[in-house]
Amino acid sequence: MEWNALFPPEHQPTYENIEEYIGGTGRGLWKSFFEYMETAYKAKPKMTYSVCSGKPGWNVKFQKSGQSFGTLYPEENGFSVFFVISYKLAPEAEAVLPSLSQKFQELYRNAGDFMKMGRYMMLKIETELDMEDYKRLCGVKLKPKTKA
Repeated sequence: MEWNALFPPEHQPTYENIEEYIGGTGRGLWKSFFEYMETAYKAKPKMTYSVCSGKPGWNVKFQKSGQSFGTLYPEENGFSVFFVISYKLAPEAEAVLPSLSQKFQELYRNAGDFMKMGRYMMLKIETELDMEDYKRLCGVKLKPKTKA
């Protein structure tokens, strides 16, 4: 069953509900990302509901010091992240590109324009390598306080 059908606007899920829905190896990645955001940035999750036609339903956002680390959308065995890199951070992002997987390099190169503010990507997190790439991109926006 689709995520947004399981949890309509009037039925906010718990974080445990989200973990159960993701399941499999994705569940561990989800939990490890929450731990990373707490350790590296002291960032707290914020659950919101989106009516966006592309990914409707409950999602989770992390922000710190005015930087958004993306909007996380639960999926079966993983999650996707709507992620924007501002154009002013392009030099830093491009410096990190060689250290990213081919998959994420291509996503960055093919990223669309987000309201003339930056490049937007929908990153699918399904493996540890995906998670490490995502962390590197987060580091472009705001350097982590500690390595986690």
